[in-house]
Amino acid sequence: MPGKMAGTRIAIIEDDALLRESLALFLRVRRCRVETFGSAEEAGEAAMPGRFDIVISDYLLPGEDGLSFLRRVRGGSKNTGTMLITAHARIEVPREAQGAGIDSFLMKPFSTKDLESALLRIVDGGVPVRERDVETGG
Repeated sequence: MPGKMAGTRIAIIEDDALLRESLALFLRVRRCRVETFGSAEEAGEAAMPGRFDIVISDYLLPGEDGLSFLRRVRGGSKNTGTMLITAHARIEVPREAQGAGIDSFLMKPFSTKDLESALLRIVDGGVPVRERDVETGG
């Protein structure tokens, strides 16, 4: 993953600060460009077309829920990959995510291997990640 994902611009929207920062660290070590947000409202600009290559959002957030936010991201740009993560066990959530065109769904707890595989599927699955400058400093 490090070579394929290097330079990818990823937004993480997660209200659990420890998980948010753990995910960010995992992705930064892989040379991704990561910005983190604690709510959909805080991440408002992440819905702007072209701002991020991939947007990862938790389902249950304070204020606007993650699925609603990712729908806005998808509506603004079909070129932005989307991933919904949740510990919410309702069977409807994965169906709603699929119906909304979300690229990937992960149930918490998930492993870094699961995350890595899901991100690679987004990149390899035809969600175009534009050419970008790769930061060599990590």
